[in-house]
Amino acid sequence: MKFNARLRRGPNTLEHDVELVAHESVNGVRCFRIGRQLNEAHTEEITPGVYSLLVNGRTYEAFVSKRPGDAPGSAGSYIIVVGGRRYVVELHDPRQWRRTGSSIEAEGPQEIVAPMPGKIVKILVSEGQDVARGQGLLVIEAMKMQNELRAPRAGRIERVYLEEGRGVESGARLLRVV
Repeated sequence: MKFNARLRRGPNTLEHDVELVAHESVNGVRCFRIGRQLNEAHTEEITPGVYSLLVNGRTYEAFVSKRPGDAPGSAGSYIIVVGGRRYVVELHDPRQWRRTGSSIEAEGPQEIVAPMPGKIVKILVSEGQDVARGQGLLVIEAMKMQNELRAPRAGRIERVYLEEGRGVESGARLLRVV
């Protein structure tokens, strides 16, 4: 899984692409990559919001809290204090729909694509059907989890490209909303 992480401390801002490597070793060491550098980290939550970290052989204690206004469990903004230094960390998951700062919805036809490889479990709409923003369009199953894809804006379903039970690759066209 890849994230874009923006770290801010005072006027300074650093951006990194962080990749969590898929495997986890038997002794609980997690691997992550920042740029081309592979790192190992062992983490233990001591109490809620307080973590003991062993990163590449160095120990740290981190106090982590979600910034107000972010939904629990989502990628978003965190306040992290390590060694008396306060950082604001913003995580952006490229698989999530992004809002621009504008309240104007996208115009014109919009293709809904598979955010991950999986199997189409249920199609909740049909061609010609009007949909509201946030309405469920279809259910895709990936890694034994079912995810409902929702309409990014109000419109009409112009085309359904596939049928239930079909496997899809990441980026495959699923529906067209006009």
